[in-house]
Amino acid sequence: MFGRNSNSRPEIDSLIGIAARIEGDLVFSGGLRIDGEVIGNVIAEPGPDHMLIVSEHARIEGAVSCGIVVVNGFIAGAVHATELLELQPKARIVGDVHY
Repeated sequence: MFGRNSNSRPEIDSLIGIAARIEGDLVFSGGLRIDGEVIGNVIAEPGPDHMLIVSEHARIEGAVSCGIVVVNGFIAGAVHATELLELQPKARIVGDVHY
């Protein structure tokens, strides 16, 4: 009854804040929300149970690879979503999209 539903989306357990800027590749597992800027690739560990949220304030300059990708910000690079790709109204992607 109160257990985790196996069909639900992964929980967001990491955040890159709006004032943060990361230079270099970022590898993560679980759920990640980006509100700031990443200059480098954003890659989830292999497996379908990972989720990336790119908020409307976020900017990524590099490739993105994750099971579930929700975009409402800017990505300049290739996007690979193995399970689900959701493009929200303010999403902008300059690069190839694979889903």
